[in-house]
Amino acid sequence: MTYSRDMAVRKIVEMTDERVSKVLIFMAGMEAEHRIHEQQTRKEPHKPPKQTSWFI
Repeated sequence: MTYSRDMAVRKIVEMTDERVSKVLIFMAGMEAEHRIHEQQTRKEPHKPPKQTSWFI
């Protein structure tokens, strides 16, 4: 895990500020989607969460 973390840090340091911002926004969107699915699952446990595709 340390190796993967070190590799990720190295890659991030090499990125431009704009690229880092875009990655952080993307990650925040993924986290928000995950939380929405968790909330929907708690409200409607008999329905599976809707699958979305990031790659269309």
